[in-house]
Amino acid sequence: MTAPSVPVARRAVAGFLLLAAAVLPLAGGSLPAAAAAGPGITVEVSRTSPGLPVRTVGAGWSPGTTVQVEICGGGALRGSADCDTLRAAVALVAADGTFRLALIAGVPPSACPCLLRAVAAQTGARAQTPLHVSGAAETAPPEAPLPAVRVDVVRAALSGGPRFAELFGAPARRTLTVTLRNPGDRALGRAPLIVSWGPGSTADLPVGTPLTAQLPAHAEQTYRIPVRLPAAAFGRYTVGGRYASAEFSVSTDIYPWGLLGLAFLAALLTVFTFAVAVRRGLDSRRAKRPAHVPPASLPAFVETGRLAGVLAAGAADGEHPGLVSPRALVRELSGKAPLVDFPALRALALTLRPSPVGDEQ
Repeated sequence: MTAPSVPVARRAVAGFLLLAAAVLPLAGGSLPAAAAAGPGITVEVSRTSPGLPVRTVGAGWSPGTTVQVEICGGGALRGSADCDTLRAAVALVAADGTFRLALIAGVPPSACPCLLRAVAAQTGARAQTPLHVSGAAETAPPEAPLPAVRVDVVRAALSGGPRFAELFGAPARRTLTVTLRNPGDRALGRAPLIVSWGPGSTADLPVGTPLTAQLPAHAEQTYRIPVRLPAAAFGRYTVGGRYASAEFSVSTDIYPWGLLGLAFLAALLTVFTFAVAVRRGLDSRRAKRPAHVPPASLPAFVETGRLAGVLAAGAADGEHPGLVSPRALVRELSGKAPLVDFPALRALALTLRPSPVGDEQ
């Protein structure tokens, strides 16, 4: 009983070891892949000076999104308030999730440690990498993260009603008015104002925005951004954006009623033209049909003298001389007004004598 069980146990242990040898490399190889997941950026050189270009490459970003890259101080713990947004650069992510850009280095508003930060406008995804800026002030990094800067959106609205040309499919033009307020006790640096638009409730197409200014403590700032919507826009469109930690969104309805009215009139004109053509065709067919003339009622018995007079008159109506006129015969027999004086013709016929056969020539 014991001898046979030893080989079985050995084979079980060997199989377990082989399985572990196959699984452990796979598990060890999956850790770097998991760590590399998500958006990231890299720079060609980790040291730069103000005025020099900083070339960066991004990978792992959502295709089609807009990414803003900027140099920040203070570890970017206060968000855009620590970043040099004036010299920020924007790139569009390619289909493979990568982008390349170069921005001019500058001194951030907060003291270093400095870094290069990238933020996606649509999704809010972000990534950063350390960057040393020569000539920038240095300070020890804070032991605890600073509280995020709060910004309130006082008002966000779209103005500019539909124009006459817009009713016929011209591009719609609106003006976005955004009023921001800094309720904190510290001034807010030049945070970027990111605005986008899109059909329905999704705003993912970027709009050119103006440069922002410093927002003092307990102060308000109003920005007016022109928004141009596409030609022949139809339905609801949303314009939204964000400034630092504040987000806003407004909607507008656009309907080219003039264009729709022209299409309706064109449909009515087509139906009317078709109806007229059908009516003319029916009238033409009716005109080609022979007119129905009721038959003249003739008497049951005809006077021999009257018939002889008509036959003697021939074509007395002057249309076909020398032939018997059915028209005159019918009028005479039906009692209508004669076309010629049949009694006079009859009298003339009686006075005429037939010529001998030999004298006909």
